[in-house]
Amino acid sequence: MTVDDSGRLELWSGRRATAFHTVSDAAQAKLLTDAKARELFTPFLAREVTASRAAAEAGVDLNTMLYRIRTFLAAGLLRVVREVPRKGRAIKVYASEHDAYFIPYEVTPFASLEERLVEHMLVDVRERARLQAKRLDKSGWSGQRLYRNELGEVWTDSARDPESQLDWHAPGKEVSIDFWTDVLLSYEEARALRATLYQALKRFEGRKQPGVLQVASEANDELKEYRLSVAFIPLDEGA
Repeated sequence: MTVDDSGRLELWSGRRATAFHTVSDAAQAKLLTDAKARELFTPFLAREVTASRAAAEAGVDLNTMLYRIRTFLAAGLLRVVREVPRKGRAIKVYASEHDAYFIPYEVTPFASLEERLVEHMLVDVRERARLQAKRLDKSGWSGQRLYRNELGEVWTDSARDPESQLDWHAPGKEVSIDFWTDVLLSYEEARALRATLYQALKRFEGRKQPGVLQVASEANDELKEYRLSVAFIPLDEGA
């Protein structure tokens, strides 16, 4: 990481350096830390894209995207890089004003860092709960068991009835897993587990690029989106 004469931070990734613009404007910080606004801004980040393409990628209608584009332009987050001539009105192509952003907590609208994290996490938690509830209801696993296993550990899990045993490896079982629990690990075990989780993340990096699903479809490769959510943190607040 380096700092150039203008004070911009640069993070080197391979041979390409990404310059991080430090946000000092409160209006920009509010938009970039708002989950919904950020989701609609990201199609324009560090590349050129039209409003219709951005809307398709974000999964919203064109009018919603156009409204957000006007907001981003007014805030100085977007710029029109060029216009493509066509019969009637030309098509505008947009890009983010900067390729990458660093938003100091101090300029965000949140009262505390914890509040900011909770605000971001709630979006994913609600979506995760919605998807899981739909899956469990469809499969009939809408009950919950509370018990102590043969190792003396207390567990809660979803179940169809008191005797149901969930087999993650059962033939025909939907490919998914969702659980959270506390585990006791040595320092070396914790480092090894963190490495395993990180490797899982890096293994499929790059597949979120636009057009990947289309290329896979044309090659008859079945790609389906999955939500991979990982949190691995020490419970000792002083750690």
